[in-house]
Amino acid sequence: MSDPGASGPGASNPRASDPGLNAPATDRVRSPFLDQLGLGVRLALTNGRDGWGRLLLTACGVGLGVALLLFTASFPGIVQHRNERLYVQNDTFHDEDLPTPGDRTVLVATADTTFRGTAIRGRVVQPEGPDAALPPGVAAYPPPGRMVVSPALADLLKDPANQLLRDRLPYPVVGAIGPAGLLGPGQAGFLLGGDRLSLDTGATRITSYGHFSPPKPMDPRLILLNAVGLTVMLAPVGVFLAAAARFGGERRDRRLAALRLVGADRRMTARLAAGESLVGAALGLVAGAALFLLGRQLTGHLRLAGLSFYPEDIAPHPAVAAAIAVVVPLLGIGVTLLAMRRVTVDPLGVVRRSGPGRRRIGWRLALPLAGLALTALALVLPTQYNPSGMERAAVFNSVQDTRGSLLVAFGVLLMLVGVCTLLPWLVEAATRRSGGGVSWQLAIRRLQLGSGPASAAVSGVVVAVAGAIALQTLFLGVSATYEGRPRPSVAVGPYQQSVSFPGGGPQADRLADRLAHSPGVQATAAYTELSLESPTAKPWELPGVRIAGCAVLRGFATLPDCKDGDAFVVQGRTTRPDDGADAAPATGPGTPVHAAFFRGDGEPPSWPLPAVTATVEPVEGSDPNGRIGAGLLLLTPGAAPAAALRGQPATVLVAMAHGLPDPKEQLATDVMAIDPQGVTESPLDRTFDPTYLAVKRLLTAGSAVTLLLVALSLLVGQLERFREQRRILGVLSAVGTRRRILGLSVLWQTLVPMALGMLLATGGGLLMGAVLQYTAGLAFALDWGSMLAMSAIAAGAVLLTTALGLPQLLRLMRPGELRYE
Repeated sequence: MSDPGASGPGASNPRASDPGLNAPATDRVRSPFLDQLGLGVRLALTNGRDGWGRLLLTACGVGLGVALLLFTASFPGIVQHRNERLYVQNDTFHDEDLPTPGDRTVLVATADTTFRGTAIRGRVVQPEGPDAALPPGVAAYPPPGRMVVSPALADLLKDPANQLLRDRLPYPVVGAIGPAGLLGPGQAGFLLGGDRLSLDTGATRITSYGHFSPPKPMDPRLILLNAVGLTVMLAPVGVFLAAAARFGGERRDRRLAALRLVGADRRMTARLAAGESLVGAALGLVAGAALFLLGRQLTGHLRLAGLSFYPEDIAPHPAVAAAIAVVVPLLGIGVTLLAMRRVTVDPLGVVRRSGPGRRRIGWRLALPLAGLALTALALVLPTQYNPSGMERAAVFNSVQDTRGSLLVAFGVLLMLVGVCTLLPWLVEAATRRSGGGVSWQLAIRRLQLGSGPASAAVSGVVVAVAGAIALQTLFLGVSATYEGRPRPSVAVGPYQQSVSFPGGGPQADRLADRLAHSPGVQATAAYTELSLESPTAKPWELPGVRIAGCAVLRGFATLPDCKDGDAFVVQGRTTRPDDGADAAPATGPGTPVHAAFFRGDGEPPSWPLPAVTATVEPVEGSDPNGRIGAGLLLLTPGAAPAAALRGQPATVLVAMAHGLPDPKEQLATDVMAIDPQGVTESPLDRTFDPTYLAVKRLLTAGSAVTLLLVALSLLVGQLERFREQRRILGVLSAVGTRRRILGLSVLWQTLVPMALGMLLATGGGLLMGAVLQYTAGLAFALDWGSMLAMSAIAAGAVLLTTALGLPQLLRLMRPGELRYE
């Protein structure tokens, strides 16, 4: 028989004798990669009851992270849908040229109100023709004196405790506003039919609903706060996904190490591990998608920081969802392969459960240092935010534009990952020596054999606390810009509330008299204030005008004497708001002027400025609105023609009686009983920027969701650690170890990494917070109370989840757990 390896004419050809060898390679031999990957999948699915338990825990852990990632990926879509709904609700805009009355025109007036902290969007509508455009979400206009309401407002009106709201809106309900006309299911709103609207009474004439309004540029500090906030909220999710991918890692490592000892090479071992990881990741993706769909349906019944959303508006972009479906399994595979170093290098040590070698700190410190370097790089980039064309130092630094904010956010992410990677090294360094009681020694010995699982259990909490401290420190500096503004001075006069009646200028005194007869109102003072312009001067070049009777004017300034027809000017010089130059001296007695920004019917009447009777000193703090400035003209009714008041709003200052329950709500009810368009304000109360409030509420809601995820992840990780240790617990129980000692040892295994993690989180969070405040150009400030509260909440979450896992621990403390399949 010829040698198969021989060559030459006499050599036999094995391919000629075996037709199977002539078959295509794809039919003869399958890819070893797919075979080994499939073997890893089979090992995960056919590993008995323990294997399925581990897969379910992994699926739960990965599913929680995937669900939060899908909700986060839905945020751009939520913003887009909300902007679209805001667009269709924009119905009181003012065009340069108002349309003339016609078959398709409708008069719309604002009738917004607030009831016990709930904003209520109100509109008074009056169609002027048979083909008037319908408001979104409404099938027909309500008749005069009738209203249609949103479901949320209908629920408020039905509440027996809301009698004041029913008194405020006593109109019969004849219909409901559909989802097309609402921002969300929780928005309270109404449309009231009217028959007395006009342009002079503050209404706007439109021909269609919906108007594009360019968004107001967001403060760069809020952009930075948003970017850092999203990073801080998502970082614990990534940490937990990585930890969930390692559920059952010790047992899997021992199984793969055994295969390594019987001849599997490194590639085969990696492919087997990748196959096992794919199963848990795939189940986690399915569980995450199911949790996302369930949570999306529940959002229709929830109010997150005062906001509500329709379920159909919450959907991630398909490309982002596909990226999550790819990245999550790759993350699980990557974490598994990174953790397999001991399996490939020291498989015998893994099988024997010997302790790992000492961890190195060099590369762990490199991560936060790289984050600091990125932040420094963001500082030196040229700024893109310069709306005024000023020098860079005169506006904002480069961190406070979108590009710089993203760089800083990525730097924060690297610092948070560095904090997470430093925790196992710190736990290992702190537990090199043991001593103390039996429970303490058992816990320390377990941490010495492998501190990775215990550190991973609290690593998500550590990252969350470190990020929360950094975010809170940045938030403290930003909030000082919005919340640290000086409050208006306390009024010297008796008035605390201010009421505005659109178009009520001609009847200001009558409105004040009606309001004075309302319960709880002690005194009222009415005036009409307007801006002026002339053919030769712009509004900011002319003084403002306040028209009221002598009795009211005496409360605003020290008048020497007053009779109808007099005119006074407040001491001081009128200045331009832009450059501080003196006002144009082109105004004097007899100068023709008219109302600026006039929105009434027709053209505003022109009238001559009266001669000034005297220059007077203002009474500081007499007006809670704080608008008595230098150069303001105080006119009695006889000093200006009655026609000058047409289309101008009336302002009524109100003094409320003490001891009245819900005085502000009662006043708002009385005002809307007089005129649904009346607006009640509390000028002495602190007001906040609405964009800042929206960012604050969203970050608060996101932090709450992240904290819930971290708590659930702790519980799932705790249960998995108990499953890993059940044979050890069974051995200790079989030799007579008390349950109290075993329970305390498990508690110490949690408390030691948690205490070290809180120290690391506090130090890292303070460092990141200080860097963020510096990069944002904010003064350094710390909120120790919030830091202690966050640390206490995190520690409480760890202790609570440990307590919830005690029943499982007690069940495992029995000799029967020595059974091994």
